[in-house]
Amino acid sequence: MNTYEFTFLVEDAKAITPVEKALESFSGKKLNENAWGKRLLAYPIDKVTGAEYYTWHIQIETDKLEDFKKKLNYDKLVLRYLLLAQEEMPEISTKKEKKS
Repeated sequence: MNTYEFTFLVEDAKAITPVEKALESFSGKKLNENAWGKRLLAYPIDKVTGAEYYTWHIQIETDKLEDFKKKLNYDKLVLRYLLLAQEEMPEISTKKEKKS
């Protein structure tokens, strides 16, 4: 399985459940999740002016990736998404760093 960084926007936080189910239906798994919270969009998308931003690190087979993308394209709950291939799993710091 390959690892990907999956960033997506949904109108409501309740909409992530169908995204998780879609990932599981293609035998993918979520490694970790980073919720950015609700943010104002630079321009409206389907008359939506604010969205919840999420970044997940996921693992999914390469041959199932295209089908997963097609599912996301037709899902009205996902406003936008970005999938980036990761060579290795990045280390995620749980501590907040102090600015000097």
